[in-house]
Amino acid sequence: MILDRYYKQESSNSVSKFILKDNKIRSKKGLFLDRDGVLIEDVHHIKSPKQVKLTKDIGKFLKEAKTKGYEIIVVTNQSSVSRSIITFEEYKDITEKFLSLIPYDAYPNLILSSFHLPKNENQLKNYNWRKPGTGMINYALNLQKYDKSKCGLIGDKLTDLIAGNKAGIPKNCYIKSELHKDEAISVRNWFLKNNIPYKELDKLEDFFI
Repeated sequence: MILDRYYKQESSNSVSKFILKDNKIRSKKGLFLDRDGVLIEDVHHIKSPKQVKLTKDIGKFLKEAKTKGYEIIVVTNQSSVSRSIITFEEYKDITEKFLSLIPYDAYPNLILSSFHLPKNENQLKNYNWRKPGTGMINYALNLQKYDKSKCGLIGDKLTDLIAGNKAGIPKNCYIKSELHKDEAISVRNWFLKNNIPYKELDKLEDFFI
């Protein structure tokens, strides 16, 4: 199992942390990525590893990010576990499948997830981990001692970008996913209303421009 071999694992009924065992702090630059819609195709409450399909050129993009000195942090809301759509073990199987499709040198340094329901209807601890809360991002920033001024975030939903902005990440980037094409309007309106700069990406590689 990839997770057992390469990652230290901590989990509770509210959050999950997979930390790469070879997680020496080599860089002050962190790149925060949503999972569904950015790393893998969003199928809405994914239920099986068989549904895992990488987004276009993601392996190449992750390797390029690491070549440019970024450490990779996955920050993902996974309420499917609390909704009993999938079990925690099935969440791990889906994560395992994703990792099996990318090379080792593209593995994320951290894979963090929140199992909270919207509005914390299940009353779990650490609700700030659910985006647009900043809990996952702040956990990674504190653990890895990243320089926030050198960090970036890519998401396909407004909640991703609000979390990045609230956590002080200066480069927040939106990329359209097939499932959330209409989200672009909400993202644009929120950032314009609050007079905050952000970037829309046509493809992931545009992050480096």
